[in-house]
Amino acid sequence: MIRAFISAGLTPQIREKIGEAERDFDMEGVRLVEPSLIHVTLKFLGNIEESRVDGIEAALKKVTVKPFRAKMRSLGGFPNPRSPRVIWVGAEGDFVELNKQVEALMEEVGFPREGRFQSHVTIGRVKFSTPEQKQKLPALFQKYKYFDAGDMTVDTIHLMKSTLSPKGPRYDVLKEIPLAR
Repeated sequence: MIRAFISAGLTPQIREKIGEAERDFDMEGVRLVEPSLIHVTLKFLGNIEESRVDGIEAALKKVTVKPFRAKMRSLGGFPNPRSPRVIWVGAEGDFVELNKQVEALMEEVGFPREGRFQSHVTIGRVKFSTPEQKQKLPALFQKYKYFDAGDMTVDTIHLMKSTLSPKGPRYDVLKEIPLAR
């Protein structure tokens, strides 16, 4: 069994810029995502049998979304900025349509649809609340309200393997699927 998800990767330049902003959020109770691991998750598949990888790839090759320009902008917290559980950077572009197609295709091969999709990249998770967070996070969200990590072209999606360890996750590309031309 492997733990798998479908994602769109980011350029090294965008990851670096996000990594610079992340430093401000380095505080007790917040676990930041290593910049090299940051991506837009289109669908989390969970634990799957390795024998399903080729079938998932074949289904993903039916995506009809064409390559598109994407912008990584603004920074906030889910479910709300006052008591966030997730710290995110917004992902603008055709991600909603891409997610819609991925969800439909994955449903055809036996994966249940997920709930509402909001295109973003997770840069941190709040593991527990502290007085420092309550004091600093609202001001940081205001500071980064108009954050701009850059633009890129999304022309491929990836079927990824996630290996969890005490040092944090490791992601490996299982399959790279180019978007329709």
